[in-house]
Amino acid sequence: MYARRIQDKEFTFDFADTLFGENLLFVDRETESVWSQLEGKAIVGSMKGAPLRVIPALQTTWSFWRERHPETRVMALPGVKGRPYIYRNPRLNYNPTRHDATSLGLGLVAGGEEIFLPFRQLNRTSPPFSLQLGQGRVTVHYAKQEFTAWAEDEAGNLLPGVLAYKSGWMRFHPDSEIYRAPKRRKRR
Repeated sequence: MYARRIQDKEFTFDFADTLFGENLLFVDRETESVWSQLEGKAIVGSMKGAPLRVIPALQTTWSFWRERHPETRVMALPGVKGRPYIYRNPRLNYNPTRHDATSLGLGLVAGGEEIFLPFRQLNRTSPPFSLQLGQGRVTVHYAKQEFTAWAEDEAGNLLPGVLAYKSGWMRFHPDSEIYRAPKRRKRR
């Protein structure tokens, strides 16, 4: 559940129960508008076309987070069991797409440039590593066992990135560079 103020209105977001174009969707409770995280705006409903402000966040597993932030407390709503954040509305007629976890990676926009870093390529690296993106350098981190990747700017600030399926990312960011890990030298 996320809350956000847009045009002097407060919205509470829940995850939709489907993907569209291999893209996670969410719905605001107040207007039932559907929002696309990769497009960065509402795609259906009374808020259609309204933009979202991108906020850096780390998408990871609970165990990865808890290991690094043991003081974290989890909010649980009284009397709610299971997965209360899933929004289901039969009026929204989306065709969910099948997805393949092997096509996951980190989508990143920085310095006016876009890049997609496939986990398959990150598996061939020794993270963290640095790369040029736009006018600056970014450091890419990857935790293979946790299926987690993120990037930081030169000052160590978390950059807004998203874990996405390659085809979903490329649908919304067609000019993105696709990262290729450097080839390893063969030992003699």
